[in-house]
Amino acid sequence: MLIFMQILKEKELKFNEINMTPRASVIVPVRGIDECMEENVKSLLQQDYPDYQVVYVVDPDSEPNLVEKLKKIGVKVIISNYRCELCSGKIRAQLSGLASSDGEVIVFADSDTRYDKLWLRKMVSALDKFDATTTYPWPKPTHLSIKNLVRAGFWTLGFESQFSEKNRFLWGGSMAFKRDLILRAEVMDELSREWCDDCTMTRIIKRKGGRIGFLMDAMPLNIYDEKDLIRWSSRQLITIRKYSPKGATAYLLAGFIFLIFLILSPVDPILITPYLFWIIKNIIRGRKYGKLSIIPSLMTLFAIQYALFLLIYNWNKREVVWRGKRYILRN
Repeated sequence: MLIFMQILKEKELKFNEINMTPRASVIVPVRGIDECMEENVKSLLQQDYPDYQVVYVVDPDSEPNLVEKLKKIGVKVIISNYRCELCSGKIRAQLSGLASSDGEVIVFADSDTRYDKLWLRKMVSALDKFDATTTYPWPKPTHLSIKNLVRAGFWTLGFESQFSEKNRFLWGGSMAFKRDLILRAEVMDELSREWCDDCTMTRIIKRKGGRIGFLMDAMPLNIYDEKDLIRWSSRQLITIRKYSPKGATAYLLAGFIFLIFLILSPVDPILITPYLFWIIKNIIRGRKYGKLSIIPSLMTLFAIQYALFLLIYNWNKREVVWRGKRYILRN
C-alpha cells in the first residue's frame, strides 16, 4: 500500500512551465575525462533556452589535455581557484564558477550526465514556486558488467524520498537557485567549510524554511562505466550517514523489513509482492527512457540488500575517496 501511494504521489511531480527565462549560468565542475564527455557537453550547449552560459570548472591537477578538449567543443573553461581549506574539490570548483558567471539564476550540473534539451527551461521555470529546484538522473551504463548492473540498481534508491517535500533533498548534478540566494555571505561561508555540496544546500534551504521542487519530467541520464563499485557506493552511504542520520536509520529499518520478506518468501510467496511493486515503481519512473528503464528496475531487487549490508559495514566510517582525493568527514 505504501509503495502504491508513493507511485501516485510521484505522478504529481510535474509542474507547468511558465514564461520565466532570466539569464542562467550553468556551472559544471570537472576533474577527469568522463565517459561520453563530448556528448554530455553538447547536451548542455543545445538547451532550448534563450539566454544562458555554460561554464566548465577544471581542477588544476586534472589531465593536461582536458582543458583543450573542452575548449574544442566550445564551452567556457576556467581553472578552479577559490580559496577554501576545508571544502571539497567540487565545492571549490562551484564557488570558482560563481565568480566567473553572470546569470540571475545559477544552475549546477555534473560532467558525467546528459541532459535533454528542455532540462534547463524546466529547472528555471519552477523557481517561480520554489527556493530551489532539482531532479535525479536515470542510470545508463555504457556497457553491461556486474559492477555497472549493481550500480544501476543502487542508483534508483536515490528516488525513494523525493515524493515527500518534507524529506526531499537536492542532487548536485541538477540544482538551481536564484543568484541572490547562493551568493549570500552566510551561504558562501557555510559551503566553504563543507564536503558535500547538495547536502549542505539542502540543509541551508530547509533551515530557512524554504521549499525544494523536484522535477521528475526533467530527469537526465547519468552516463558511467563503474570501475570501483564498493568504494563508490560506500561514499554515497557514508555521506547519507553524516548529513542525514535519520534517513540512514530509516533505510536501515526498511532494509531489514525487506530482507525478512525475502527470507520468508519461500514459505509465503505473498511476501515477494513488495519487490514486484518496487520494480513496477521504477519502470514507471524511468518510462521516459523506454527500454533503459528495465535493467535498473530489475537490479533494484539486489540493490536493496546490497545497500543494507554496505550501510551496516560503513556505519561508523568517516573517510571517503572521491575522484582520487581522500576526505575525512567531520562530525
